[in-house]
Amino acid sequence: MKNINILVAGVGGQGIVAASDIIADMALAKGFDVKKSEIHGMSQRGGVVSSFVRFGEKVHSPIPFKDDIDFILAFEEMESIRWAGHINDSTVVIVNSHRIKPATLAGIKEGYPGAKDSIDHKKLYVIDGSGEAKKLGSEKVVNSLMLGALGVFLDFKDEEFYAALSRRVKKFIDENRAAYIKGKEMVDNYVL
Repeated sequence: MKNINILVAGVGGQGIVAASDIIADMALAKGFDVKKSEIHGMSQRGGVVSSFVRFGEKVHSPIPFKDDIDFILAFEEMESIRWAGHINDSTVVIVNSHRIKPATLAGIKEGYPGAKDSIDHKKLYVIDGSGEAKKLGSEKVVNSLMLGALGVFLDFKDEEFYAALSRRVKKFIDENRAAYIKGKEMVDNYVL
């Protein structure tokens, strides 16, 4: 099996680290070698947070080469653009259309760049994860929704997600499960 390389990116407070922990837990439970790396920018102040998760038969480094990213899971639209240089022809890019305007755009009249306008890629999925999470009862379940969207492409069963979730999350279990299923549905029904 080829190693799987996933980049999870977003802004502090969106559950980036929790999402990458759940991915790592699912891979470990299946017996894969797993490596994980996190970068915490000013995460408590809305700064950039990213995490690489790599798994397979044998993983030698927690950080893949730039051109080896299989999946980018961006919890905020600008973060998908920031990491666009890591996209290769086979990379699947899943973007939450949620926008958090950075301070660098606050003082200028330039608009917020959108992923669809900025990234020309045949495997780009831009979904309203935050909006759907709110409909499910809490925007805090957006990370489970995004993991469901990613789950469409990975060889993990729903029960494996539920088991990893229950090891990490003690509240809103039913809401997180519903969000995971909703994320899968959103990608399954997506028109590229």
